[in-house]
Amino acid sequence: MNKWFEQFTQLSLEEEKIEFKNKLEAVGFTAMNQLIQDFYEKLKNMDELEFDQIKKWLQWGSELFPNLSVISPSWENTWQDLAKIYDVKVGYFMEIPKEQRDGEWQVLFDNPFSTEGVVCHPRKTFNEATYLAAKYQLYMKKAEIVELQKIQLSYMKRG
Repeated sequence: MNKWFEQFTQLSLEEEKIEFKNKLEAVGFTAMNQLIQDFYEKLKNMDELEFDQIKKWLQWGSELFPNLSVISPSWENTWQDLAKIYDVKVGYFMEIPKEQRDGEWQVLFDNPFSTEGVVCHPRKTFNEATYLAAKYQLYMKKAEIVELQKIQLSYMKRG
């Protein structure tokens, strides 16, 4: 995590939040990009012990920087995307019992009505796989499928 995210996570008082906002905005795009990328990284590695804290940070971020598109038009939906990834990932944690989360996981993304091939992300931890599955669900189109799969048995041959 970079210094911007570390500073952000230490904020508690409203005055500190305003001061942080002003500093980050003074630096501009680079600082905000680092903060956003660290949010994505935090969501990727998030487990149930961090749910409440990360939800609070997402709320703070959207309150402090409600209009990210002013800095970069591509960030117009960033807070909504982060919140959706959070919600989907939390949903996976609620649906899949803790004792079944160990081992190797993979994520498949497919549209059976398309000529494009299946995308597969193998050899992931549960945290990584749920993050990827959540990201794919951000902008899914009709007929697209995301599968989160636990690998029970795998044979690999190398040439």
